[in-house]
Amino acid sequence: MTSIADDLGNLLDVIQQPAWAVDADHRVSYANPPVADLMGYERPSDLLGSDGRPAEHRRAGERWPSCPRRRGTLTHADGSLLPVEWSVISLARPCGLVAVYVFHTGDDIPTATREPKVEETQRALAARIGAGRQRAAANALQHGAQERLTSLLLGLNLAREHLGDEAVSSRAATLLDDAIRDAEEALAQVRDVTAELYPGLLRLRGLPAALGALAQRWPTPVGIAGNLRERLPDAVEMHTYFLVREALDRAVHAAQASRVQVVTDLDLDLVVTVADDGVAADPRPDSAHLAAMADRVAVLGGSLSVRHAPGEGTTVCAVIPVQPHSDF
Repeated sequence: MTSIADDLGNLLDVIQQPAWAVDADHRVSYANPPVADLMGYERPSDLLGSDGRPAEHRRAGERWPSCPRRRGTLTHADGSLLPVEWSVISLARPCGLVAVYVFHTGDDIPTATREPKVEETQRALAARIGAGRQRAAANALQHGAQERLTSLLLGLNLAREHLGDEAVSSRAATLLDDAIRDAEEALAQVRDVTAELYPGLLRLRGLPAALGALAQRWPTPVGIAGNLRERLPDAVEMHTYFLVREALDRAVHAAQASRVQVVTDLDLDLVVTVADDGVAADPRPDSAHLAAMADRVAVLGGSLSVRHAPGEGTTVCAVIPVQPHSDF
């Protein structure tokens, strides 16, 4: 008999959304690489045989969820609870009845809201509102367009499989293949835009983990150091992340640095230092980078300094007050 991995493995790998397939006993029979990354495992095979139901669904004792999307938690490899939304698709396959869980990692689970305090500064309020708008836009894309494209792509691939067993015109097969390719490209673009608005790792694991992933995206070696380990207010995390990304873009592309070091230290304030060994950048693009960084720091009520030493490189240092923002 065909296994679930043989039957659905390629389809789940194509959608690139965190997903796994469970058998009739709720055991994970196939997990794709994105869900392994989400859960903190090195290999998807580490998840095989585990209970594939989110904790809340497990307690409810249902066979399959009765609604298309629910909220709940998964247990991360480090033992922490990971908030997720999930959709489930029940399929009758040659290997038997299968449920495919597609996970959506968002931070829009309802939480208590508050009215701004009287003493909250206009800049702090602006930072919070700006971060909230970016987060809301990312959630709308992730839980709207991205979710529908994921379901569409899965359905198109299943339809292509069924057509493979029947006599169909080459024109029809070509049209379906083109639709699958277009759906894959659209899903990738939506995922890229969502990450640009509000990176998923920043939402889920905080600034240290997000900066660690950001460092891997550059052709130039980027080191990450500092004592920051804890979560910070959403607005501080978001604006600091994009501040560092702007500084890295300046160092790598404008200053042609061969190495960059990012340090985030938290004491009374958050001190972020980005040091590179690059040359003095062209004034016009450099001023644009510096203006973008200054805006990120200013909205948080912080200060920014930039020092360039010929032959040594440039050091960008931002001092960001954290306590005034700690309650949102």
